Amino acid sequence: MSREAEKEQAIYKVMDHMASVQQKSQAFVELITKRGALSQNQIMLMFQLQLTGSLNITDIAERLVITPGAASFMCDKLEDLEYIERIRTKEDRRVVNIVLTEQGKQHNLSLFDTFEVADLGKISMTLQMIDDLMGGIVQ
Repeated sequence: MSREAEKEQAIYKVMDHMASVQQKSQAFVELITKRGALSQNQIMLMFQLQLTGSLNITDIAERLVITPGAASFMCDKLEDLEYIERIRTKEDRRVVNIVLTEQGKQHNLSLFDTFEVADLGKISMTLQMIDDLMGGIVQ
């Protein structure tokens, strides 16, 4: 097999696996979110808040690739459900940070209730390997 044909075959394999991972990742997110009334973006925001502690509307909009207005509207819905709260900073009352409430944290954890610890470990390890690999390629 020529070098050119070998590279083309490798490219097709990457494309195939990328499509498969994307479909399965989407299906996994749908699996954990199907029991509730929250959108995938709302769930991903709640995950981000659990991991970071707090974000402002601009941070949320950038991370979810949505407008600040859409981010604010999303937060309104989550605040109505008592999953998040808005906290003004003491230094500048105009700055509002979004934080997860205890109820929001418990909701996040409950999304994974049906999974065994061993399965969660395998999923985490695999996602970490993908993240590490992509982090070395995409800066």
